[in-house]
Amino acid sequence: MSRINRMSMAGLLTGAVLLAACGTPSGTGTTTTLGPNPSTSAPPSTIPPTTQKTNPPVTVGVKVWFLDEPHAVTGEEPLYRPVDRRVQPPAVAAGALDALFAGPTAAEQQEGLRLITSGATGYSHLHIDSGIAYVTLEGSCASNGSTMTVAGEIFPILKQFSSVTWVKIFDPEGNTERPTGNSDSIPFCLEP
Repeated sequence: MSRINRMSMAGLLTGAVLLAACGTPSGTGTTTTLGPNPSTSAPPSTIPPTTQKTNPPVTVGVKVWFLDEPHAVTGEEPLYRPVDRRVQPPAVAAGALDALFAGPTAAEQQEGLRLITSGATGYSHLHIDSGIAYVTLEGSCASNGSTMTVAGEIFPILKQFSSVTWVKIFDPEGNTERPTGNSDSIPFCLEP
């Protein structure tokens, strides 16, 4: 036999030995297979689905204030009443405002709680800097001559957080009465 034929034969024998080793138990107790083993594989339709256990999201409690309509009608204080909501950190102030614009639950509405939007459909540009919370209303902005506005809900919501001392609310165009300094501020559109 020529040298090339012996080398080819040796290569084929080595390959055959390696292929024979696949699918047989090794010294480690594991089995390696190339493709499905018909004796142990279930048809795809009978393989049970894999369920992955997930932890529920972590939430923290916040207060959200709504207008108490029966009190507003009689003038009895408080005009705004807090309710409990759960929000996800770290953006708890934003979560509280999201909960405000989601409105009171049906049960809370039965108790006379109302969301006063003053034409706002939501908010944007919420940020807190040096104890001052800045928030811009989205949509429109009008008090319609009322002293009860969305500001009466937003102020206590944001001031419940220890990082907030003052709140500045801007109209959708970016205007507010006192844009600087340590004071609360509402836009002119929320004046009665």
